[in-house]
Amino acid sequence: MKNSLKIFLVIFVLLAAGVFNSCALFWARPTQTNAEQVLPVATPLSAYGTYLAGRVAHIRQDYNKAAAYYIKALELGAKDPDIIGRAYLLLASEGHINEAAKYAQDAESAGDTNNFIHFIVMTENVKNAQYDEALKTLQKIKDKAYRETFLPLFEAWIYAGKNEPDQALKKLSALKNASDMKSLYYVHLGLLQDYFGHEEEADKAFNTILTDENLVLSFHTLQILTNFYTRIGQKDKAIDFVNEYYEHSNGEEVFGLLLNNIRESSFYNTPRLIDSPQKGVAEALFNIGTVFRTFQIDVSQIMTALSLYLNPDNATAQISLADLLEYNQRFDNAVEHYDAVAPNEPLYFMGQIKVALGYMQQHNLSKALDRLKNLEIHHPDNYQVLFNLAETYRMLNRPKQAIQYYQKALKNLPEEENNDWTLWYALGMAYEQNQQWPKAESALQTALQKSNRHPIVLNYLGYTWLKHNQNSNEALYMIFDAYNKSPENGHIIDSLGWALYRMGKYDESIKVLERASEYLPGNAVVYDHLGDAYWQGGRHEEARFQWQHALDLKEDAEALNKEIIRRKIESGAQTPATLQYNESLLVERLKDLNLNF
Repeated sequence: MKNSLKIFLVIFVLLAAGVFNSCALFWARPTQTNAEQVLPVATPLSAYGTYLAGRVAHIRQDYNKAAAYYIKALELGAKDPDIIGRAYLLLASEGHINEAAKYAQDAESAGDTNNFIHFIVMTENVKNAQYDEALKTLQKIKDKAYRETFLPLFEAWIYAGKNEPDQALKKLSALKNASDMKSLYYVHLGLLQDYFGHEEEADKAFNTILTDENLVLSFHTLQILTNFYTRIGQKDKAIDFVNEYYEHSNGEEVFGLLLNNIRESSFYNTPRLIDSPQKGVAEALFNIGTVFRTFQIDVSQIMTALSLYLNPDNATAQISLADLLEYNQRFDNAVEHYDAVAPNEPLYFMGQIKVALGYMQQHNLSKALDRLKNLEIHHPDNYQVLFNLAETYRMLNRPKQAIQYYQKALKNLPEEENNDWTLWYALGMAYEQNQQWPKAESALQTALQKSNRHPIVLNYLGYTWLKHNQNSNEALYMIFDAYNKSPENGHIIDSLGWALYRMGKYDESIKVLERASEYLPGNAVVYDHLGDAYWQGGRHEEARFQWQHALDLKEDAEALNKEIIRRKIESGAQTPATLQYNESLLVERLKDLNLNF
């Protein structure tokens, strides 16, 4: 058996344009929803007006509405084949496969040769158990690369639907000697033999996956294998498989729940994961979507949507589609698919963590907190949950709770993450936020050492030292060093500008802070600093404008003393005391950096 869990990836010597005509990739970032009917839309006065409304929705990535407008344009008499093409592709990407198949056939009649037509129509044929029609649809594919790589998987399961096991296995055997398809071949061989009731043959196929070091095993495949061995009364073997891979991974919650599910199951109450030709074709579609994930996101997404149409119970496909939607900045749609995964599924935990992280990234912190607190109920000692709860409380400006959770996270730090400097860095920020500066300083110095002087830590510790009027020479050097290592980081540029301001170099400070404002146009602290620099540079009206702008911004607004800013707008800023530092020593140290002091 293998010694480590590998990520399932089959590399094809294919280009997307070779298998899928360029028309297949006409849209940016498709998605899918759970709805089976297209949303109704208000009807503009003409087909052209409706089409334009569809284009606007399309550009805004509201693909469900865009598809509805395109369909309405066709109903109003639009004849442009491009509109039909847009309609069936968007319908498919949104999960409206039945409607997509209708317009795909219309497009084919109009001369469209896009291979997605046949994918969509074949999927609809299989959904309705129209197996002869599905075979006819596949025969319309003429592309040699496609026929040699993907066609055998679909044909095998379609013949299974026709209850022709010999023909099904014969079709699949075309992949036996294709090195890039070998893992898929043995997975589907085992699934087909299991479907036909050939237990010993299925066992042989699955054992090949487990013993051949050249084949790869995904978590989803591991679920298929353990499902099989549990059902045939070999639960101990299934548990051994999981324990081996669990031992070499940090997926405690995922593998732990899988193990628990196996232990609580028995051969007479465990249903097959793939118990129909529809689910077999869905598995093939999902596998193909996984292949394209690494180099053609659009293709991967529509394949996964087709797969879920045939088998919505595939939790791995739900997570995969959600992740694709997140990548395409469709977070609300992604949440629908993360939430479609049942709590008893091993991947549920991972999906909910992704949802919480997404809400944190959007600064929707109340929703993030709700998700994480719910996970904490069932996983009170999980490092990921504890750390992200701490982060959420820190972002909510509730440092006491943040510190409590950071400390809990430290106690539950996994061995493989014991050098994780980000935890110490975040803890230092929370202590500083809670006005516990000595503890903050200690935590930040630990982070500095563990991170090998990471620029973010250099910047933060240097900045806070200056804020507390401590270690001026070292603080300045650290900020300059951080900038030298990461000159495009807006926060570090801001610190550099503020350091120059504290040194009394106002003209230089203005130039740097103006650059920082370009990198961080929504950051309140940057504009407060820029206002101060303008004031000391004699540009008083501009200073008042920047201070007022700082009051209107939300990013890092919690770091501002708004009353002080209002006083500055009214009466101006006092000239700050020039920072005391050893210039000759600093100049000497800066010779090691690529900077002109």
